[in-house]
Amino acid sequence: MNGVRTTITTLAAAGLLSGGVGAAAAASATTAGATRPPAEHVPRTIHRAEVIYSGTTQGTARTVRGRQATRLITLFDALRPEPPGTVHCDLAGGPTITVTFRGAHHTWVATQSACTNVQVARDGKPLPTLLPTNAWTHATYRVVGR
Repeated sequence: MNGVRTTITTLAAAGLLSGGVGAAAAASATTAGATRPPAEHVPRTIHRAEVIYSGTTQGTARTVRGRQATRLITLFDALRPEPPGTVHCDLAGGPTITVTFRGAHHTWVATQSACTNVQVARDGKPLPTLLPTNAWTHATYRVVGR
């Protein structure tokens, strides 16, 4: 298994989701008021982001600066934590996007696969997993031309 994960919230497991409502949408509704501590946010003093697309047969790496990097930081900092009790299971295959923000004192790495939430580490230590937004996903894929 290569780490591609599917997220099933406890709401879905309990059968509380109606047809047509995705697990991520329901999960985001349950965490609408959740905030992240400042240490989990990327500071605005960072003006560069490295974005790597790892496909099944090919990969692409791009470094963005200035306004494009600031946009990724803003979108990342707006992501909400996944709700407690979220269950994950591994699946094989699929592309991965990794975004790295390097500051003077810390490095944040955010990784998302086709069926996952955003896994985050700061200085190599895992932070709470975040719920992706369409804006975050589209912005990261746009950087690598996907």
